[in-house]
Amino acid sequence: MADEIVTLDPRDSSPAKTEGIAPRSGSLDGKVVGLLSNNKPNSELLLRGVADLLKEKYNVKEVVEANKGSHRIPAPPEMIDDLVARCDAMVVATAE
Repeated sequence: MADEIVTLDPRDSSPAKTEGIAPRSGSLDGKVVGLLSNNKPNSELLLRGVADLLKEKYNVKEVVEANKGSHRIPAPPEMIDDLVARCDAMVVATAE
């Protein structure tokens, strides 16, 4: 009996979902901006700096901070829905 080697492809073969680029929000003056961290080291530190700049230079009304918990998986749909409902614009960050 001959030995057989089976090779598996770990990549996802389903078609990628694309939605295009979101429309620009224009001025950030008086807007609510969401900051989404992927939980990698220093990502929240980076976003805190972004939050400070947004408040100082762009007069944003509010900054909403969220952390999706892992860089390995997408943010839960309910988290995205909540951020979309609450925010006029979003910044998503990754850092090391």
